[in-house]
Amino acid sequence: MKKLKLYLAAFTLICLTIPALQSCMNDDNSNLRSYLTIGTLNIIEGREYYFDLDDGDKMYPGDTTHVHNYTLIDGQRAFIHFFPLEEDIPGYEYNAQIVEIENILTKPIIPLTTATADSIGNDRINVINLWITNNFLNIEYQFFHSNNEDKKHMLNLVINETPDAPSSEPDYINLEFRHNSYGDVQRKLFQGVVSFKLDEIAGQLNKKGLKILVNSIYDGKRTYTVEFNKGSSNT
Repeated sequence: MKKLKLYLAAFTLICLTIPALQSCMNDDNSNLRSYLTIGTLNIIEGREYYFDLDDGDKMYPGDTTHVHNYTLIDGQRAFIHFFPLEEDIPGYEYNAQIVEIENILTKPIIPLTTATADSIGNDRINVINLWITNNFLNIEYQFFHSNNEDKKHMLNLVINETPDAPSSEPDYINLEFRHNSYGDVQRKLFQGVVSFKLDEIAGQLNKKGLKILVNSIYDGKRTYTVEFNKGSSNT
């Protein structure tokens, strides 16, 4: 249990520091505080599934009575609110009562062409953190919005194939994190997480890492580096 407690403590810190993720409280039937983790949903067959957690462990959803009408999507990234169960399940490090599953926006990497440049956009957005896990690049971000639920924003990670693409570093995979605000008014700061599948660049993962160009809110264009060998991010 020591390993489990240390692991959960790390995600309790996330709940305390990320305003957009502060739904780490109790479920409808308990005054206890549920735990929060992050992982990728994998469908075994039919309605059977499990989670690949970001530390490399596996979680089995031994009790899903609190999860209603949740659509299973293989490869879906999610925040998982849960309580640990005592019964061990062979092949899994954790067995859990699932309280809630919050989907994380999960998308492929796409090409940026002259024809798609306008729809993809390049509005300002901040990068707070980047990390690679389970064949996904995860980006914690911030952007301003009007707090109007009818106003949608679009996020993409792109390979710039336009004639105006900035110079690239051959030892790295060069990408751009793009934001289209669709003209939304900038009033309130929103913070969230998006995950991008690395399948599109799987043949280039022998390079040193990723160089990600971002049109930031306060500092203009910035390039972030994610090294494959370290799994860490640096500005």
